[in-house]
Amino acid sequence: MKAKHLLLFIFCISLVFTALSQDNVESYPTKKELIKLMKQQSLPSKEKINNLRMLGQYYLEEPNDSASFYFNKGIELSKKASDSFNAMLLYNRMAWLQIYYEDDLLAIKYTDSAFMYANRADKKQYASIAYSYQIKAMANYYLEKNDIALDSYLEANKYLLKDDQTVDSKTYLAENYADLANLYLETDNKKTALVCINKSLKLSKPIEAWWEVGEAYDFLSTYYHKENDYDRAKIYIDSSKVMYDKVGYQEGVQLMDKQLSNIYLKEKKYQLALKTYLPLMIEDKKQDVAYDLVDDYLFISKVQTEMGDIEVATKYLDSAKTISNGSTNLLHPINIGRQQAEIYRAKDNTRAAIIELEKLLNSEEIKEYVESEKEITKELYELHEANNNTEATLMYLKRYNVLKDSLNEVLAGNKFSVLQSEFNYNELNSKLESQEAQINFAKEEKKRLKERNLFILGGVSLLAMFFIFSYFRQNKLNKVKRESLLAKQEVLNVKKKALDDVVAFKNKQITDFAIHISEKNDLLDKIKDRLKGIKVINDAHKGVVQDTIHFINSDMDQNREKIQLYQQVSESNDSFREKLDQLYVNLNEKEKKVATMLRLGQTSKQIALQLGISSASVDNYRYNLRKKMEIPKGKSLKVFIKNI
Repeated sequence: MKAKHLLLFIFCISLVFTALSQDNVESYPTKKELIKLMKQQSLPSKEKINNLRMLGQYYLEEPNDSASFYFNKGIELSKKASDSFNAMLLYNRMAWLQIYYEDDLLAIKYTDSAFMYANRADKKQYASIAYSYQIKAMANYYLEKNDIALDSYLEANKYLLKDDQTVDSKTYLAENYADLANLYLETDNKKTALVCINKSLKLSKPIEAWWEVGEAYDFLSTYYHKENDYDRAKIYIDSSKVMYDKVGYQEGVQLMDKQLSNIYLKEKKYQLALKTYLPLMIEDKKQDVAYDLVDDYLFISKVQTEMGDIEVATKYLDSAKTISNGSTNLLHPINIGRQQAEIYRAKDNTRAAIIELEKLLNSEEIKEYVESEKEITKELYELHEANNNTEATLMYLKRYNVLKDSLNEVLAGNKFSVLQSEFNYNELNSKLESQEAQINFAKEEKKRLKERNLFILGGVSLLAMFFIFSYFRQNKLNKVKRESLLAKQEVLNVKKKALDDVVAFKNKQITDFAIHISEKNDLLDKIKDRLKGIKVINDAHKGVVQDTIHFINSDMDQNREKIQLYQQVSESNDSFREKLDQLYVNLNEKEKKVATMLRLGQTSKQIALQLGISSASVDNYRYNLRKKMEIPKGKSLKVFIKNI
């Protein structure tokens, strides 16, 4: 299996439970729960389809055909239920599965089937449509059809850019830019590759899509590794490891450490290379994955060969040969043969090295790997040159140059195809966008005209409704006002009658009081006359009698003042009190009495005496009257009250 395939498949596993699948499932059931649910006959078809898709996802990592079985069952049920959306999702799953199985042609067929069920006018399906294009692009990339792969990546970009820019869509767009960067690097479009990877980083960093950030740093480490800028490559390896560690992707961390070991080997830092790589090989042994272990043993064998420990190098190479029997990777026999030749060269057994490399050059596998064929041819002409075999040297040098030129032509062709494809895509996309803009403009104009007519009609209708509403509302308000005025008048009449009754009652009280005072004064006159008629010899007694007569006279004078006061109050009370009630409704009864007495010219002392309160209390009442009547400073309270 291709190493890149494995990396992408692991990434796929992490994605299938995310929003891209658009499952909209609140809680993801376990495998056992799903199998139990599938046994229920009454389960709705849509729920069955969702369960089949989820079951297939659970079996993706298992080496049997269970995932394929559940996905196909889901496709059949989707077709019966005319559920095109789920059919598209399931075809995408099947395409991913074929990428894992390295059947790229079949993967493309499944993506084409997914497109048949896609509704390109439905914005909700944009992410899934882009997903289909990404899988198709990947399959064509592995088939070395870079121009077609680019078309698919660009189409995926188009739908992802149209999609509402949620965190998920930005994440998939960042991933797509990283894939584009790999494709451009493969076709020697380095500048464009760097532009794409920078776009990926700009998208993924702000949304904290650390997996995508890690992949971008992974790409940059590979880029600078190929450029032999090892220091910068190491920096990006460390950055990628930090990101992969943050998302718990330990396989990615290990891959970065393996890349670091390869750099140490190129730098001839053999001990560092071994120290870094050996713990990774121990982890691979636990996983027991054949193609990983073959690569591990080959790498250790190379290090030991360059260190000069041929015996240990041979031992590790033998382990690689043994384990390669369980690997399906066709590159393994080629890499093992080349390492065997290196060991022979280290032993100065040039003849054996030549035989080993010629055997590889004549094998069926080498036809699929032109780059390896070129490198083996180069090694052969170098070996023959070292043996002074001029004829063989010239033969292999000529073959090497032919292969080199051929590869350069392919690379140039691929580069041109990719650029041409991008140009065609951009030109076509520009035309489509122009047409779409014209259509949208026409639609907007029609929409604006319709909205304007509706607005005018609505405005006229609202205006008419407003006038009608205002007319009826005003009539109702006038009626309510009339009724309110009548009610207030009725209340005032009731209050006036009650006040008249109170005044009449108080007038009667004042009359009775005056009679009582008059009778009291008559009695006091009689007492005074009798006291005057008493002959008092004792001077002390005489003083008492005179004091008593003086007290009686004083009381009688006071009683006369009370009678005069109450008569005045009674006479002026009616009209003044009525005005007070009308103008100053916030006055209490005591304040009204004080105001009435002030109007009659009474002093604070007199008012206090009449009301039976202290002079200080009268001053408080005067202050309250000024405040409630809002009398400005410097104006007399008595004068203000008399003018009411």
